Amino acid sequence: MLWNQILLAYDNSQQALRAVEYVGQMFGRVDNVKVIIFGVYDKVPEHDMEDTVFTDQVRARISVLEREKEKGRDNLDEAKKLLLRKGFSEDQVKVKYVEKKKGVAKDIIDEVKSGGYGTVVLGRKGVSNLAGMLFGSVSSGVIGNLVGATICVVE
Repeated sequence: MLWNQILLAYDNSQQALRAVEYVGQMFGRVDNVKVIIFGVYDKVPEHDMEDTVFTDQVRARISVLEREKEKGRDNLDEAKKLLLRKGFSEDQVKVKYVEKKKGVAKDIIDEVKSGGYGTVVLGRKGVSNLAGMLFGSVSSGVIGNLVGATICVVE
């Protein structure tokens, strides 16, 4: 794993935006740095259903998921533009947007391992409720389970 291969986890939160700004400030003018802006979206189910009241509700929910997926992709592209403005060249920054398979933290860890990233940068939301304290967050899941890479958490 190489330190200059950076996985930047992005979920369009304020903390993730600060993580993008951090990467831009720290590495924007450094040669040989490659950044993958990594996003995960919820699976959008396929549908071929007869019309009923129930299927109308399902179609409405699927439509929401499709819009959220597209918005997520647009947000990743905006994060890339921000890095380009901070000094990165087009060939240094790529976007990878994948369907959630195991959960966001586990999907990040799998990507780090398969992609050979040496550095992971992600934002951390403050834990403000009981569920967050009991079940943890994405950043806690990555920190607690990723070995062999440097993890930078931006709050």
